[in-house]
Amino acid sequence: MAYQFQTEVEQVRNHCGYFPLKDWCVISAKGKETFPFLQSQTTNDVLQIQIGQGQNSAVTDRQARLIANFSIHRLDENEALILVETSLKDTLLSHLESFHFREEVKFSLLDCQLMAIQGPKSSIILEKVFKQQNLSDKPNDILKLPLGKHQVNLIIKSLTGEEGQILCFPNELEDELTQLILKSDPPPIRVHEVAREVLRIEAGIPIYNKDMDKKNILPETGLEHTSVSYNKGCYIGQEVIARIKTYGAPNFALMGLTVEGVITPPYNGTLKLEDKKIGTIKSSIRSVMLDQVITLAYIHKEHRSPDIEMEATIDEKPFKVKTCLLPFYQAQTRKDHSNKLLHQSLQIYKKKDDLDQPISLLRESIELDPKNADAYEALGVFLSKQDKLDEAISLMKRLVEINPQEIMAHTNLSVYYMKQGRIEDAENEKAEATALQFEKAIATNMAKKLKKKEQEQKKKEMEERVGMFKQVLEIDPQDQVANFGLGSIYLETGRYEEGLQPLKTVIEAYKDYSAAYLLLGKTWEKLSNKEEAIETYKQGIAVASKKGDLMPLKDMQNRMNQLLQPSP
Repeated sequence: MAYQFQTEVEQVRNHCGYFPLKDWCVISAKGKETFPFLQSQTTNDVLQIQIGQGQNSAVTDRQARLIANFSIHRLDENEALILVETSLKDTLLSHLESFHFREEVKFSLLDCQLMAIQGPKSSIILEKVFKQQNLSDKPNDILKLPLGKHQVNLIIKSLTGEEGQILCFPNELEDELTQLILKSDPPPIRVHEVAREVLRIEAGIPIYNKDMDKKNILPETGLEHTSVSYNKGCYIGQEVIARIKTYGAPNFALMGLTVEGVITPPYNGTLKLEDKKIGTIKSSIRSVMLDQVITLAYIHKEHRSPDIEMEATIDEKPFKVKTCLLPFYQAQTRKDHSNKLLHQSLQIYKKKDDLDQPISLLRESIELDPKNADAYEALGVFLSKQDKLDEAISLMKRLVEINPQEIMAHTNLSVYYMKQGRIEDAENEKAEATALQFEKAIATNMAKKLKKKEQEQKKKEMEERVGMFKQVLEIDPQDQVANFGLGSIYLETGRYEEGLQPLKTVIEAYKDYSAAYLLLGKTWEKLSNKEEAIETYKQGIAVASKKGDLMPLKDMQNRMNQLLQPSP
């Protein structure tokens, strides 16, 4: 059993997996006032969704407690599909209907099947199934795809942290569609419940009635980063959500913990540090990718700094835990996977003369990223070594079609044609490569001149802004905007020593200003003062954790981790 789910997880992370979504459903919302009505009820800005697009959203009560979370997808001018967990279907419909009076909108549950396709090769498989090129990769986009006499709605959504799609289709299509998906070589693996749960928790994705419920206010759950618009008009719960963003952070919020040892902590267990409650445990699993126990947990704001190790107790039993930003596992992009396969092929080639395995990996690399010029070049070279010159030439021609400015493609074509004795073709390609190199040199030179002109103009504007900020500081030496602005300009223009004092002034006067710690840390880095940079980032991470400032928090964490790594 353990081997099975580990294999399933690894296949989804590196190839593709599929599973039926029996625990999800789709609600149709149709009518002339569909989107104005949803705008008045949901936390995100529904009116910004164009046809073919979607967004994550939620509904809350007046205290901002979470009633349901879901995603909305605009299928047509006056029609949307709402993708929601089946356990929340009745709650969501009841809530929407309780505020539905005269608006011209009708809600109905679709009688359909749902299937998730997840993994870096999922879109490649579906492009072959539906004979479509370049499926959208924008989260929550929706496409209407024909399959015989039927229509399949495809929603771009990751349930695993990897690239992923959800197919919504008529019940009678289930067997046919499954067979079409399994025709790919190699076929995607069927993912079962245990592996699906591992993938979900590794990706840091909470689910209702397990990691959050009606007792949680929305900002505690982390959904505010993807499901809330702070620029739209009124909706139920908006005042509380906006107030938390403006004035601080919730006392408890969802984040990750890694747990030392093999024991999985109890669900809903109370996390204590020296007899003081600092958190509550939610979903836990042993991670395949990290090879350790991981858990989602609500942690008190005083302890939400990442990478903090604690000797704590959970339900009075000792555990050694470490705080972690979500997600636990950061998925690679298709381009990353493509480059990884390219690197593997070159490493294998260095170790042994057999070209079959490197060529196979390079074909896979190009399939994942059809614009990976380095993979084309390597594959062309290997094919030419096998005297498969016609295929190598075809490959380079394809690269030229993708990118006519690719100099190396024309150079390689010249070499391959010469090997075939096609002198005229070889000379033509060589001339084309030379012409492109010349054009590139001219363009580079012009770009340098333009950049220099832009830098001179920018320098002039910066000096004007410096003068303006200094005038403000003559009136109020502790002005937050002026000091931060000066520090930012000095960092950008390389005047690092001058940038220290205004940023220190901001931090001393406004101790919870996360962005100032980030800017000061960067300035210390530029001055090659590693110790001061690390100390500044540590202080800034603690501040950002308490406030819930996710973007500067992640930036400071990444920078500090790089500084803490030993020099090669």
